[in-house]
Amino acid sequence: MPLITDLGSIGIIKDKPSYTLPQNAWSDGKNVRMSEGSVEKFLGHRQAIGTPSAPPYFVLPVKTATEAFWIYAGATNVYITDGATHKLITRSSGTYSAGTAANAWTGGVMGGKVFLNNGIDVPQQWATIDFATPTLLTDLTNWPSTSPVTTCKALGSFKQFMIAMNTKLGSTSYPRMVKWSHASSFNTIPSSWDETNSTLDAGEYELADTEGDILNGFQLRDSFLLYKEDSIWGMNYIGSPFIWRFFEVTRSFGALGRHAIAEFEGGHFVFGTNDCMIVDGQNIKSVTTERIRKHIYNSMDATYYSNSFVVPNHEKNEIWICYPTSGSTFPDQAVVWNWKTNTFGVRDLPVTPYIGFGVVKPGDALDWTGTGTWDDSEMVWDQRVYNPAKYRLVLADPANTKLHLLDTGGQYDDVNYTSYIERTGLHFGDPQMQKLCTSVSLNIEGSGAVNVYIGSHTSAEGSVSWSGPFSFTPGTDHKVDCLVTGRYLAIKVESLDKVVWEFHSYEMKITNLGVN
Repeated sequence: MPLITDLGSIGIIKDKPSYTLPQNAWSDGKNVRMSEGSVEKFLGHRQAIGTPSAPPYFVLPVKTATEAFWIYAGATNVYITDGATHKLITRSSGTYSAGTAANAWTGGVMGGKVFLNNGIDVPQQWATIDFATPTLLTDLTNWPSTSPVTTCKALGSFKQFMIAMNTKLGSTSYPRMVKWSHASSFNTIPSSWDETNSTLDAGEYELADTEGDILNGFQLRDSFLLYKEDSIWGMNYIGSPFIWRFFEVTRSFGALGRHAIAEFEGGHFVFGTNDCMIVDGQNIKSVTTERIRKHIYNSMDATYYSNSFVVPNHEKNEIWICYPTSGSTFPDQAVVWNWKTNTFGVRDLPVTPYIGFGVVKPGDALDWTGTGTWDDSEMVWDQRVYNPAKYRLVLADPANTKLHLLDTGGQYDDVNYTSYIERTGLHFGDPQMQKLCTSVSLNIEGSGAVNVYIGSHTSAEGSVSWSGPFSFTPGTDHKVDCLVTGRYLAIKVESLDKVVWEFHSYEMKITNLGVN
């Protein structure tokens, strides 16, 4: 049979019967990604940036001209770390409202000022970014009157404005309200939010055309897009007297959660209520339909789905679609989409409410304090873990009070994990023909042995009978011998320990036995 190459060019497709797929597509997989035409085992994660002072639920990277820090928020306190020392920066008036376990913190930087918001307390600011002698957080300067208290579920920035969404005045909620500040001067926080002052640009508007609550909003080129539970809207700056023009993007779907939107080079990636979409402000394009959409939504927990989120991994041109599987409160699995190759992989996660991306300093990214040897390491000599211009993924793990550096090493926090890629339903153009497979040649690169299984099934949807495992050592072995008969053939490559590997191509030696 022909050599099957480009094993990473199509990726995992779970929503179609395997016998309908191209030969180089995959019907299942776990802890693997598609990269440069090959399938590779996902690298692991390990604890980094020191030990948090409280279980972390949200992380925010902060950079100065010379330093990189991470802010992390627990249920009631906020801290900052340089990777070695952890300092409390909670406001002087006391801890924050715990709310639910998923406090839904949001944050960012405007005019050189860090702002944070948990949807329950008055938004906070860190006016001076200084780790040596850090000041404490304070209520956002010039925030609306505190009697009754004004809060918002999400806070963002766009041009010279701050934008509050899904607001609450005292005990009265305005879940469809957008409220914006007066335009700020450079390097300052806005001077007013007073919508009643006609001399200011501040104002508010209710997106009342659909019933859904506003979840969050993000800049997309010259627009600010507002994501509701059931629709998407945009706002463009037009100046006085109306300040903004509001427009409908779609009423067909909304965002799944507050952090279910990520910016990448194609626009916004949106983990929606019924599909994963690319939104460019005018057009909407499905990413997962007829490929892996059913798998995601069928395996998602029906109660805690709104805790789902997405995060870009720019180094790998990926969007991680993170969601809680059935029985989990926070995401424990990621379907990983590569926007360059339009392929999908799958990765297990430590149970997490949030993953951030930012610069990780050398002392945080490198760790040679262990007891292992160079021969035990799955890393290569020229593999750089730290780059001052490279953004890395950092995962919040509140259950274990840890922050994890993702995409490093061959273990998940010093524990081995199972990684596999599988294809069933291989009929090579003739599903009625009985086939005898006597060997499979494999082109695999790796740091150690992997297991290979060869299988068969009589009917297209029938269960697979597997032969194996056959141990395969890259660089030493070139094939595995087997004796497998069936109308449909199958192959699976698996690792159970810390080895890393890349799978480039394979070829089955097959004898046709006739139709029966």
